[in-house]
Amino acid sequence: MPTEEHHHHGPVIHGGVHNSQLAWNNRNVTQNLAHTEQVAPGFETVAEVVAEVKRQLGSLGLPEADARDARETADAVLAEVVKPEPDRGIVRKGLTALKGLLAQLAMGLLTGAHEGAVETGKKLVHALSQLPL
Repeated sequence: MPTEEHHHHGPVIHGGVHNSQLAWNNRNVTQNLAHTEQVAPGFETVAEVVAEVKRQLGSLGLPEADARDARETADAVLAEVVKPEPDRGIVRKGLTALKGLLAQLAMGLLTGAHEGAVETGKKLVHALSQLPL
């Protein structure tokens, strides 16, 4: 009885594939997967400002532990504001934590910050301080 031979030179996927990304035989790959959630009414500006803080974090030159804390705090705030009824206390605490970290930067108290980081820190603290919570 003859046998069937299969030669696969790439990935073989059996079954449905949903929201997946695959890179094969590449040296450098950048992949993005967009996931959009609806921000609760009244929290749109909070989401915009916190997303901007998060975007700026990589360019500020913060110590890694501070940058990690800021990212985690920003993520927690963003996760809260997409809930049907966000807990204002959680959002307020997160915003206060972000302001505290960035205030240190804005006052020049963090060593290793990149050029322009102090001014960016001031702008971000100001934006966070203007949020209506």
